[in-house]
Amino acid sequence: MQINVEVHNYMETLVGQCLASEYYTSHYDHEQLADLACLSLSQIRPVYIRYDVDFLSAISESRLVQLKTYAKDAVEAAERMIQNDRRKNRDKTGEIPVVISSAHYNDALELEWYERPIRGHHEEKK
Repeated sequence: MQINVEVHNYMETLVGQCLASEYYTSHYDHEQLADLACLSLSQIRPVYIRYDVDFLSAISESRLVQLKTYAKDAVEAAERMIQNDRRKNRDKTGEIPVVISSAHYNDALELEWYERPIRGHHEEKK
């Protein structure tokens, strides 16, 4: 099994859909789009899946809309970071850029079925 081929983060798909829009592809080059993707994905909780079709058939419409909103919000926040990119003047100042980011997870939300840990293999056997 190759985990990088068979398992993927569905949030990458949603962020990729946002970044594939005409607005982003016309305003940013390939390097900036890659930066936007990395910065966006660092802000949102990953949703690892194996098959998109199985995941999409089991997820509720409201939850999918919520995940799409998370991706859109993360891309918009990342765009502000790209627009204020301190690397533009790095050669002149010799400054090393530092980006501090914190993920905003709402831990009060109940986990979805695909987010719940499987407990059986960790429980003590009696």
